[in-house]
Amino acid sequence: MALKPFIINSTHLCKMVNYLNNNTLTLSYNKVLIMKNILSILIIIITLGVHAQTTSGKITYSEVINTKPDMQKAEEQGWAQWAEMVPESMTFKKQLVFNEKASMYVNIKEEEDPNEKNMVKRMARRYSNANNQTYINSESNAFVEQQDFMGKTFLIKGEPDKITWKMTGDMKIIMSYPCLKATYKDSTETLEAWFTTEIPVAIGPEKYGQLPGMILELTSKKNKKTLTAIVIDFKEIDSSELSEPTVGKVVTREEYNKIVKRKMEEMRKNGSWGGRGGGRH
Repeated sequence: MALKPFIINSTHLCKMVNYLNNNTLTLSYNKVLIMKNILSILIIIITLGVHAQTTSGKITYSEVINTKPDMQKAEEQGWAQWAEMVPESMTFKKQLVFNEKASMYVNIKEEEDPNEKNMVKRMARRYSNANNQTYINSESNAFVEQQDFMGKTFLIKGEPDKITWKMTGDMKIIMSYPCLKATYKDSTETLEAWFTTEIPVAIGPEKYGQLPGMILELTSKKNKKTLTAIVIDFKEIDSSELSEPTVGKVVTREEYNKIVKRKMEEMRKNGSWGGRGGGRH
């Protein structure tokens, strides 16, 4: 009697890692770590080159921001009355348009609620509808952020920040895709990314990428937010959707941050937090 062959795929491997995570008490730490690393490598090998049709399309992300302020700091800085209006969290939608060479990350505009009385929520929704874009071209190494702030448009140009990711060996499923965990930490930021090699492009939301697959979930401790993919639509992307932004005043990151800081300080002193769009990114 012929034995039925066992076909292993990345989902099976992910389940194996979950088993290891749940049985660390019965297995030595070193054995678990070695086995998790081997399985992570196998997932990358299995999925690389298999999904050529998954290298272009659009991904919608849900952005959840922990907006609960530090009331003590708000008191010290003189904006406690505004801090009391800030909700514990807010959710927005973003879209990533991509192909093998370039990506464009944009806000998904949502209608403002005319009955919303909370000024902070109105301002946040207005900012989320601003025409902000993040463009990255891996072929030319171009990096451009278009930011609308206080009725003016700025172009922040430079090169993508180099991020040295550390693989943890952890895995989980996001939207049916087996994902591997990578982390990054420096003196100002801690990042946690979950990426899938089944979408074999080194791209992700905002300015992040540089991993052997698409980032489907990203958490920034500094910005107190988590981005999670909720819709994935593979399709051919017209070149017009991946054109480098050209409208706006060209500034450096440092210059833009100084402009934002100065304007926000003016608004705080004047007791007026109105205005359209923008902010530090």
